[in-house]
Amino acid sequence: MTTEPTPRVVGAILRDARERRMMLPEQPAELLGIAPETVLALESGRHCVSTAELTALTRLYRCGQDTWALRRLLALGTARGDSARDSEPGYARRLAACAGSALSVRWLSTVLLPAALQTRDYARAVAERSTVRHGAPVPGTAAPLYVLDVRVIRRGSATARLMAEQVEHLLDLVDSGTRIRVVGEEHPIAQPPEHLVELDLPAGRVLARRGESGVDYHRSDSLAARIDAALAVTDRTSTYEALEQAAASHRALAETGTAQSSWQTSIEGRKADVR
Repeated sequence: MTTEPTPRVVGAILRDARERRMMLPEQPAELLGIAPETVLALESGRHCVSTAELTALTRLYRCGQDTWALRRLLALGTARGDSARDSEPGYARRLAACAGSALSVRWLSTVLLPAALQTRDYARAVAERSTVRHGAPVPGTAAPLYVLDVRVIRRGSATARLMAEQVEHLLDLVDSGTRIRVVGEEHPIAQPPEHLVELDLPAGRVLARRGESGVDYHRSDSLAARIDAALAVTDRTSTYEALEQAAASHRALAETGTAQSSWQTSIEGRKADVR
């Protein structure tokens, strides 16, 4: 069994592509001339997919722009071993595909909310695509846990009404069962302004750093330790209190009629604060 993160990531994306085409493992197995169990081993990351197998599978699944991205990921993983970067268009969607194959998912965010927690207005303001759907208040990935720096929900005074609605949405998510934890300012999280995602994939754990221009995949357990440390100082009760306080603060500020400046300006300020 390989211990490198790249086969696990590529396999998870291939599994997502197969399931989107509503295919059983027997169909790609017949194309490749291998047993269905081998297809499942490739998808789990227990076996590393070859370049020829990857080419055949991406053609069968009609992966489009993902084909080049997967080839590049495989090549980078082979060269580096313990890490690989996905900076091709669609990297956020491929990260979501990995999350869909994970046994558990843990997000740590210090600047912006993860896409699955964003309202449409928040996503539009920060130029991201929200995964929230009407009638489906709980994000769809497998048992995700979201750990947020309290500054993520407190910032945004220039867009107080939007932030009030966003934080109230987070309260609704907590009430409906989504696992969200907020770490208070007395325990600041030392992390660059981006997302850190821990994916417990079938063949082992992978850590993903999502930045503004791509996703870096690692196997380093030292990154996961940051999530463990954050969780040690928060619980559901303290999280709910922090969300209620933030919602009330944003709502009160919105009712004062404070002039609204651009959201992008406030984002840059938040990133500067974290740095």
